[in-house]
Amino acid sequence: MNYPLTISRRRLAPLLASMALALCTATSWSQSAFPSKPIHIVVPFAAGTGTEVIARTVGNKIAEEVKQSVVIDIREGGGGIIGTMAALQQPADGFTMLIVANPFTIVPGTNSKAPYDPLKDFVPIAKVAIIPIVLTVAQQLPVNTLKEFIAYAKANPGKMSYASSGPGTPSQLEMELFKQAAGIDIVEVPYKSTGQAMTDVVGGQIDMYPAGVPISLAHIKSGRIKALGIFNSQRTPALPEVPTLAEGMGMPDYVATPLWYGFVAKAGTPPDIQARLNALVVKAMKSPEVASRLQGLGAQLISPTNEEFTQSIKAEIEKTARIAKALGIAK
Repeated sequence: MNYPLTISRRRLAPLLASMALALCTATSWSQSAFPSKPIHIVVPFAAGTGTEVIARTVGNKIAEEVKQSVVIDIREGGGGIIGTMAALQQPADGFTMLIVANPFTIVPGTNSKAPYDPLKDFVPIAKVAIIPIVLTVAQQLPVNTLKEFIAYAKANPGKMSYASSGPGTPSQLEMELFKQAAGIDIVEVPYKSTGQAMTDVVGGQIDMYPAGVPISLAHIKSGRIKALGIFNSQRTPALPEVPTLAEGMGMPDYVATPLWYGFVAKAGTPPDIQARLNALVVKAMKSPEVASRLQGLGAQLISPTNEEFTQSIKAEIEKTARIAKALGIAK
């Protein structure tokens, strides 16, 4: 005979409290035990770019905190696709993070057959910074201001060239919008490597390159290339003398988009591990040495919630799709 199991209220309350304590203890232990082995941060762009600098700077601080190695895994190519897919092929255990920037949303925004979905294949860990793009030109180009550059381009239609990281990347989208606003004709030359693009503008093989501040700053400071304008709504402390495009063009309503950076993990990563990774990244970003290093490269540190991060990813995809359609580069 089966007898019903009954528990009095007086016995039930302590039992539920014990269960809740056990659950909290298990979660706390899981988070404190993580990581038990090295963490890998996949960087989908070249060394010296904002993604690599931020990943390495934050990774070094995390390594100090957890007493484990943080491996920076550079997987450059395909406008960020190669690195993104490499991260997607790893287990959803939190031991692999991907540092992302604008191309993370640009690829699916411009290509309906993109091999990954930022909202379904990944979960946000933390959005951490924005860094402006700077319009750089070869030293031998006979211009020193943005207005001089525009006048020179108009006098030489189709004869000048600019380097981009390929179709649908920030360098291409921002330059094409700039060309439309300025009414100029400059030929795009896609590059597989941002490092090679910078090398060629320094060497004069290409006339100009809209590049992130980290990869261009040393060359600008040394005088090997010239900086004419900042793709942002405000100047950057790293190059305070360089005007925004709106200022340099005399077009107050012109809107340029800076590069943004964040960390994501593969979808399916346990929530407590997501929380642990978020805490580690946020703590690293708050350290004075990390903040000083990144701000010295023109970065503006930001700390939106992960819900806001997710919403911004969605909005960026939709915005890029509209721009790509208007420019005729949607696939």
